[in-house]
Amino acid sequence: MNGWVKQLREKKAVIDSPITTIQGYSHAGEGVGRFQGKPVFIPLAARGETVRFAITEEKKDFARGKLLEIVEPASWRTTPQCNTYQNCGGCHLLHLNYEEQLYFKQQRVISALRRIGRLDNVAINPILRMDNPWHYRHTARFHINKTEYSLEIGYYRLKSHTLEQIKDCPLLPDDFFRLRNAIAEFLGSLKGSFRIPARQVVLRKGRATGDLLVRLLADDFPVETDRESISALAAEFPNLRGIVISLINRPEAPEMILFGHNYYTEIISETKFRIPAGAFFQNNPAQTEVLLRTVSTFSEPQPHETLIDLYCGVGLFAHSLAPMVKRVYGIEENKTAVAAAVENADINGTGNTVFIRGEVENALPLLAKQGITADTVILDPPRQGSTPQALREICNMSPNRIVYVSCDPATLARDLALLAKRGYETIVVQPVDMFPHTYHVECIALIKRDNPT
Repeated sequence: MNGWVKQLREKKAVIDSPITTIQGYSHAGEGVGRFQGKPVFIPLAARGETVRFAITEEKKDFARGKLLEIVEPASWRTTPQCNTYQNCGGCHLLHLNYEEQLYFKQQRVISALRRIGRLDNVAINPILRMDNPWHYRHTARFHINKTEYSLEIGYYRLKSHTLEQIKDCPLLPDDFFRLRNAIAEFLGSLKGSFRIPARQVVLRKGRATGDLLVRLLADDFPVETDRESISALAAEFPNLRGIVISLINRPEAPEMILFGHNYYTEIISETKFRIPAGAFFQNNPAQTEVLLRTVSTFSEPQPHETLIDLYCGVGLFAHSLAPMVKRVYGIEENKTAVAAAVENADINGTGNTVFIRGEVENALPLLAKQGITADTVILDPPRQGSTPQALREICNMSPNRIVYVSCDPATLARDLALLAKRGYETIVVQPVDMFPHTYHVECIALIKRDNPT
C-alpha cells in the first residue's frame, strides 16, 4: 500500500510542477525556459520543447531545474547512444541529433562574440562538422577506486566522486575498454612491494599509427616492478608502446617507465609527432587535420616570412607550417612538450624551427631584444585564454596577421576585444566541431593589423 501511495504522490508532484517552453540553450547546453519572470536552466531539455520541471536552485536573477516530463518533444530530440549518459558527465548533448548540436554550437559562438566581445561586425563562418562524430576521442582519463576486495576503473558520476564503471563509450576507441580492463586486472594483482598506488589512468592512442600509451598517475612509485606481469600485459597488446608512472602530486618529478617508451606517435597531414605522456595533444586526430588546414589557410605562409607559434606544445602548427616559411619560433611553458618539439624537428627535418621554454609574456620580449619580429603569430592557449600581458607583447611585435585557436568562445571573445583596442581587427572566425556530443567548440580567428606596413 505504501508503494502505491508513494507512486501517486510522485505522479501528483509531476502534475503540479511548473511548465515552460524551452527557448534556447545556455553556454553549457542546458535548455533555457522562463520561471516567474526569470530564466530557468534545465539540463537535458531541448529547444522548442514544452517540459515540466522541478526547481533545484533559485537565485535572484535565475533558477535551475530538473527535467521531470517532456510534454511536447522537439523533432531533434534523439535517444542517447549510451546507457550511462545521465550519470557520466562526459557528454552533454547526446539527447540532441547532430544537426541540432551544430546549431547550438554556432549560436554559442555568435552569442559569445556579440555579448562578451561586442564584436558585432565579425564574420562567423558555418561550423565545420565531423564526418563521423563517434569514437573520435583518442585520450581518456579514468579514475581508480581500490578497496580491500576489488579494484575498479571508470568515470566519476556527474558532479560527484562516485565511480561509474562504464562498459563502453560511443566517443572512445573500442580497444580502450579492453585495455582498461587489462590494466585493472594488472593493478589488482600487484601485492606488497610490487603494488602501484595509482589513482588515475590515462589512455592515449595514435589514430594513424595505432600506438597505445598508458600513463598511471600515482601517489608513489612501486618499490619493485613485477616484470612477469608487465610482460604479460604488453604481450596482450602488440601496439602498446609504453606504460609510464607519473607522481600525481609531483608533476615535475621524473617519470618511471614500466615498459617501452614514455611516448606514442601520431601523424597529422603527413607530419609525424612524437607525443610524450605528459604533453598535450589534440584528442580528436581526424578534426585536427581540419583545424590544421584552416590555420594554414588563415596564416597565408610565405617563403620569406617568420612565424611565431605560441603555446606551441609538441609543435603541431610549427612543424606543419615550417616547410612553407623561412623561420619558425615556438614558445611553450611545459618542458616535456618543448623537448618533444625539438625531437619532432629532427624526425620531420624541420631545421628552420627554434623552440623556447618559457611563459609567452616573458619569452616574446627576449625575442624582440634580439631583433626578431613576426609576420604571423599563431596562438593556441589553454581554455582560460591568453593573458593581457601576452597579448600586449604580441601587439608590440606588430605582426601583420594573428591566428588565434581557442577552445572557449567566451575567453576568445574577451581576448579579441583586447586585441581590437590595440589596433587589430578580427576578420573572420571559423568554428570547428572538435568535440561532438559535448558543449565544447573550437574556433580559429583571423586577426589583422589595421594599418599593416
